[in-house]
Formats: sequence, structure tokens, C-alpha cells
Amino acid sequence: MTRWIRHLTVVVAAAALLTQAGCDLTRFTANSTANMFARAGGALQHHFDYEMVGDALPGSIMQLEGVFSVIPDNEELGVTLMRAYVSYTFGWVEDELQRAQDAGDFEEEERILGRARLLYERARNIGIHLMRLRDPNIDQVLEGGYEGYVAYLDQHYAGEDDVPLLFWTGYAWGSAINAGRDDPEMILSLPYARAAVEQAVEIDESYFDYSGLTFLAVVNAALPEALGGNPDRARELFERALELTERKFFTVQLSYARTYCVQVQNRDLFVSLLREVVDGGDPEPDARLANRIARRRAIRWLQRTDQLF
Repeated sequence: MTRWIRHLTVVVAAAALLTQAGCDLTRFTANSTANMFARAGGALQHHFDYEMVGDALPGSIMQLEGVFSVIPDNEELGVTLMRAYVSYTFGWVEDELQRAQDAGDFEEEERILGRARLLYERARNIGIHLMRLRDPNIDQVLEGGYEGYVAYLDQHYAGEDDVPLLFWTGYAWGSAINAGRDDPEMILSLPYARAAVEQAVEIDESYFDYSGLTFLAVVNAALPEALGGNPDRARELFERALELTERKFFTVQLSYARTYCVQVQNRDLFVSLLREVVDGGDPEPDARLANRIARRRAIRWLQRTDQLF
């Protein structure tokens, strides 16, 4: 982790110097390291220290932003940056939000919620930018209505290489909507976020530990039926995600408990799922960091049990 950040800092500094010198090597230098950034970012999932990663991520994001400003047409780097924004906001900013909620600090809760929305929107906007690079007509497609948008995704995004862009754009978009759920215009755009993730799942449901299935389960569980929610479908998707991840990716159990169980008022399942997370140990090194984040959240949600049921 530290070596990656140090190397990234050197690359950004070198790129800045080359830019000042007016040298065409700037883009070459940045592009030659973009693949390394993507590979190194995945190593964070193995890390054991929640605080250390959280302290490092904001600086890493700004460094990635610096390189992306040099090569804004590099899709792999853009997806890496989107993932970094989403991971940091979910894992650390939303953790602060939950603490503010538990403390009853409504002013702080509103401030953090606004920050989360902006960070998620930045990730979503990077995704739209990358889609625009593929086809400038994406803006007209988005303005043309939902059915045309779904048909467009089906026609233009149908391969394995399309999955990361689809998933992170949809996930970031949906998370921004959740953070801005008091804004009616944001809610109206949810089908577009959902469609991007659905298309990613259709191509490869296993991507990022089956997180697309979990995302769609959360949407079905959290929304009222009048807005497209479906608790039965949510439970089916959650159970499938649990089976496919062998119950080793604790974000599934956490999401299952805090959305579906609360919505249908199933206290026993709520407690059982969260206890599974808290007592689950370290079953999957590739998901170690995500599981530690889930465990922190699960402890707090368990403390809310009597308030919720």
C-alpha cells in the first residue's frame, strides 16, 4: 500500500514536470503506469488495517485525479478512480454518517450526507464521461427516455470488457441517489442507475464478488412497491448472493439485514445475519477490508435492534 502510494506520487510529480517543460512524454508516462494503478488498487482489499487505509485513500484519490487530468481518455484509470471514490465514501464517509446518526447530531448528519452525495456524484460523472468518450450520443440517449436508454445499453454494452464501466457507473449513481433521496429529481433517475447494474449482472453476475446482485437486492428491498420495489425478489437475490459468495462476503449479510429485514420487520433474521458478520472472523483474504467494514457497521446495527423492531 505504502509503496504504491509512493510510486504514484513520483509518477504524478514527474508528469507535472514534463507538462511544465511542454514535453509530449507526459501522456506517455501517465499511460504507461495506468495499468499498474488498476492492479495496485485491488491489493487494498487484502489489507487488515481499516484506519490506515482510510487515512491514505483521500490522498490516493487526489493523486489519481491528477493523473486522470493528464489522460482523461484512459478508461481503465477512470474506472479505478470511480472505484476509489465509491469505496472511500461507502467505507469511511458513510461510517461517519452512521456515527452522527447514532449520536443524534442532525446537523452533522446533514453535512456528511451532502458530502457523500457529492463524492458519489463525482464517481458517477466520471462514468458518464467515459461513456461519452465511447459515444458522444450518450447525452441524447439519456435525455431520450428510459426505454431507449435500456435498448442502447443492450446494443452497445454487451461484452465482458463493458462490465466494470457499467457496474461502477450504476453503483455510484445509485449511491448518489440514496444520499440525495430527499431530492425528487434524483429519485426519478434511479431506473437509469439500476439498468446499468442490471446490464452488468446480465453479462457477468460474478463481477466484484457478485456485488451487482447485492445492489439490485437492496434496490428491491428498500423501495416501496409503487416505485418498483419487490421484497420477495430482494430476498431471492440476497439468498443467491449468499450462496454464490459462500457467505464469505459480509457486505451481503449486512445489506440483507439493514434493508430487507427492516422493511419486512423480520427481527430474528436481522439478528442472525448481523451476528454472522460480527462472529465470522476472516473467511476470505480477498475481501478482508470489505468484511472489516461490514463488521463495524453490523455492530452498530445490532445496537439499533430494539429501535427498529
